[in-house]
Amino acid sequence: MVTWKKLAYEEDVITKATLTAKGDLISASAASTPAVLAVGADGAVLVADAAETTGLKWAAAPTPGAHKDTHDPADVSDPLDTAAAAAITGVQAAGAGSAHSFARSDHAHQIEHGITDDHLLTVDDAAAADGDIAVFTANGVEGQTPAEVAATMKLDDIGEPDAAVGFAGQEATDFVFEKLAAPPVTPVVGKAYLDTDDNSLYVCTSAA
Repeated sequence: MVTWKKLAYEEDVITKATLTAKGDLISASAASTPAVLAVGADGAVLVADAAETTGLKWAAAPTPGAHKDTHDPADVSDPLDTAAAAAITGVQAAGAGSAHSFARSDHAHQIEHGITDDHLLTVDDAAAADGDIAVFTANGVEGQTPAEVAATMKLDDIGEPDAAVGFAGQEATDFVFEKLAAPPVTPVVGKAYLDTDDNSLYVCTSAA
């Protein structure tokens, strides 16, 4: 295989003599017409400009603040998309999210409480204090004093005890013995009842 290549004359090429200063750029003023754009000032940016001989010119770089403000979501021509913050309805895994909008710096998440699995509970009692007992309500958690809990949860709501109950020497008021027409089926030493036939009180002294 034989190859012949043309040797270019000086007028056919751009020589290094064209570049006379540090930072010079080679451009074109027309087809097949090279031109040199001298280096611009420090920090300047290169922009296209058909009115210039080289079709290019140096311009001052926009300040970051000015560009930032063009995307302000409040009152500019090219605002960033924003959306309301999502409500916090329960426990959820952390994640980067996939939305194409942002929440503003003063956004607020609504907390939706509920008595369900993995849901958030809120305090719904301005009077809650140290020593109160927490009570679940439709609006969240409220505080009740021991006396209020006792009024809410009577002994008959708790169920039968399965062991001895100590009164610590306290008086039992408004106490009424069990009323039966015959002795209890299951006798227990110390158990008492009021016989309705003769209105007499009987106490079991032997259960053998």
